[in-house]
Amino acid sequence: MENQLNDYIEIENASGFGIKLPDKFYSEGIPDVIVSNNPVELQEVYFPSQGKGHRRSYSYHHATSIDFNSNLDLLSPLKSKLHKHDYFELILIASDQFEMQVESQLCEFNKWDVCILNRSVRHSEYFKPEGKVFYLALSPAYISNWPQQEGINLQHFSILTKIFSKGLRDTYQQNKDFTAFRYTKQAIIPPSHGLIEDIRREFESKQPGYQLFIRGLLYRLFCTLADPQHYETEYVDLGSDEGFSLAFSAKQLLDKNKRKTTKLQIAERLNYNSEHINRIFKKHYGYTIPVYNRMICMQQAAQALCNTDQHIHEICKQLGFTNRTHFYSLFEHEYGCTPSDYRRKYTKH
Repeated sequence: MENQLNDYIEIENASGFGIKLPDKFYSEGIPDVIVSNNPVELQEVYFPSQGKGHRRSYSYHHATSIDFNSNLDLLSPLKSKLHKHDYFELILIASDQFEMQVESQLCEFNKWDVCILNRSVRHSEYFKPEGKVFYLALSPAYISNWPQQEGINLQHFSILTKIFSKGLRDTYQQNKDFTAFRYTKQAIIPPSHGLIEDIRREFESKQPGYQLFIRGLLYRLFCTLADPQHYETEYVDLGSDEGFSLAFSAKQLLDKNKRKTTKLQIAERLNYNSEHINRIFKKHYGYTIPVYNRMICMQQAAQALCNTDQHIHEICKQLGFTNRTHFYSLFEHEYGCTPSDYRRKYTKH
């Protein structure tokens, strides 16, 4: 059983407008500090390698701040629960790699990529050490009241109009779409990061007219995202075939792990019922999750037997098998011979 202490994050400090938090949170309940009736809010979340976490929030109200101990390490990334919002959420990735589950799809982002989630799209973030993310929460009223005069018309950007207009029309909040903006110049810090910092400074200073400056900076940010010199865009609608998306995400995890993985572990990662995922997986790939995982493990074992000098019990352990007899039985069922016979027959050494 996992250490229950790792299931919680401890709040070390919380200050600012509207902050009332308990001393301890369940790890999947990483607190949002979105303030009610805030038309636009900027949040910065950072997890240094020491395991401390920081969340800063800037808005028309006073800034809010939360510091917490996340017990974070490379082997157990901190996962937020599968959640949704009644606002548009723009996410700027400021760390090397970032994983997020969007509905049933597992998505990977690189540094400086941007994702815009429609209202009520369920998502779950995976935070690793040195992970840093900026969030921009945009209320439906803020987008619907966007000025239409020449020069700042959002309709100039079809990719943004598509997701915003759909979200504003969907009164039942059943949309399942998002837009990914893949940054194409990894060696150069993008203008989008500078614009986010400018928005933060405007919120902090609150000089007269700062709300208008923020509106203009947001428009410049949208211009940057729509510029093909900076970003490649991808619009994703998960409402058409959620089953395939779920099965594909499960396959991604199995192919990436390349070791013994149960359907329950896949279900916990994707926040779905294990039997449901197993049925969907078999429908789309013709195998159940245990059978497909066994095939991957045996293929990995066969490659290790042929291409390395590892002892068989080391290969067995590396693939996650604690019962060596069971491993031998599965291998012989797959290849018709024992691991030792397979190595002698096909070794390249």
